[in-house]
Amino acid sequence: MSSEFAVRLSRRPSIWSDFRGRLLFALIWTAGLGVLSWLAWTRRAGTPDFAIALVVIFDLITFAVLRDIAVCFWCTLHGCEPRVEIDHEALSYGESASVRVTEPHAESIAELAVKLVGECWSKSMTDVSRFRRTERAYSRCYEQELLRVAPDSRGPATQMVTVQLPKSAPADDVCWTLVIDSRLKEGGVVEHPFPLHVRETIA
Repeated sequence: MSSEFAVRLSRRPSIWSDFRGRLLFALIWTAGLGVLSWLAWTRRAGTPDFAIALVVIFDLITFAVLRDIAVCFWCTLHGCEPRVEIDHEALSYGESASVRVTEPHAESIAELAVKLVGECWSKSMTDVSRFRRTERAYSRCYEQELLRVAPDSRGPATQMVTVQLPKSAPADDVCWTLVIDSRLKEGGVVEHPFPLHVRETIA
C-alpha cells in the first residue's frame, strides 16, 4: 500500500455476517412459503383462483430470493469484496479526501457505483385521537453518488474518487459510510458498506 493511501477501510458488517443475515431471511421465507404452497396445492379444489395466483407469484419471488442467496454465497466464498483505501483516517465537515477503490474481480462486475451515505435517526409525530404518537426510524438523511462505471478489464480494476463532506452535518449523530454497489453480470447487486470516521468539529 502506498503512503498516500495510508488507511484501508473495513467493511461493516463483514461480508460473512451479511451473508448469514440474508441466509436466515431466505430460510424463513422459503419455509413459510413452502408450507403455504403445499396447503394451497393439496387443497386447491376449494381454494379461490386469485389465492392460487397469489401463491404462484410468491413462489416466483422465492426462486428469486434463492437465486440471490446463491449469487451472494459465490461472492462471499470467492472473497468478492472491493478494497477501499483513503488518504487520511479522520475527516471533518467541509473536508475532502481521496479514495482508491480496487475491485479484485472486475471481470464479474457489470457496473460499479460509489456513494457517500449519511444515516441518522429521524423522528415523526402523528396525532391519534387526543394523543400524539412519536415514531423513530433509522434512515438515510444524505446520499451522493460519487462514481458509476462499467469495468472493462480482467482481474483487478482501480478507480479513484474524491469524497467531499458537506460543510455541516445534515442531522444530529450522523453515521457516514462509503457504499460500493457491485452489479454482477450474473444478476443481482451486492452492497458493500465501509464506515468513515468523521469528526463532529467543522473544518
